[in-house]
Amino acid sequence: MTKDSRFQDIPRGNTSRGVHQAIIEYVLHLGDTVDGKTMLDIPCGEGSFIASLQLYFPKSLLRGCDLRKPDNLAQEQFSLIDANHLFTVFPDTPFDFIFSISGVMEFDNTLQFFTQCHNHLQDNGIFIVTNDNVAGIRDRISYFLFGKPKQYSLFVTQEQPTWKVIPLSNMIRILQDAGFRIRGVQYVVLRWKDWLAVPLALLIYPIQVLHMRNANTSIPTNLCYEMYPFRSLLSRHYFIVCEKADG
Repeated sequence: MTKDSRFQDIPRGNTSRGVHQAIIEYVLHLGDTVDGKTMLDIPCGEGSFIASLQLYFPKSLLRGCDLRKPDNLAQEQFSLIDANHLFTVFPDTPFDFIFSISGVMEFDNTLQFFTQCHNHLQDNGIFIVTNDNVAGIRDRISYFLFGKPKQYSLFVTQEQPTWKVIPLSNMIRILQDAGFRIRGVQYVVLRWKDWLAVPLALLIYPIQVLHMRNANTSIPTNLCYEMYPFRSLLSRHYFIVCEKADG
């Protein structure tokens, strides 16, 4: 992990704790040439992730999209869109990086959204998308007891946002359908409460490994184990790193 005192200043934003830090650490590990690249955050929410990107990559061109402009973004840095629909943003700026953090569960047409992000990437661009992990021990127990993953409501009214449960395997398939090649899957650092589930995870994981070994799938073995490591039973959030398959 990158040792940098500035990590303590990274705000949580509208996502799980540690997600912003994990993504920035990953991008930093790509090397010094990242600073100066073009980066898009969609949906950008209150702009906290863009503010963190600015701290670590001050030479980069940063842009954001959402239903409302964050106060910390200039007008030329922002595009007002509803990502449920087809969109074209900053047409003169193909992006080296596109980030979608904790937003994919809000969109009605996930394949359409991923395809639009694919269209806005440079040929060698990287797309990083995050989502809640609904395969962890705490969610399995919650589903067994209450019929729902822990972080989602059992009842949703018309006035509330739509939170779609998208399993990781479906996310991988939809990303591939949109034209992406999967570079890897990483789970976000654990909180102390998550470690309480270790005893039960130790009982379940050997069975899960046996199931993976006997699964009839065309997914490469190394990717299967990246999708479902032991940590997947404990961590609450993950991110997928993709690149253009035709790039």
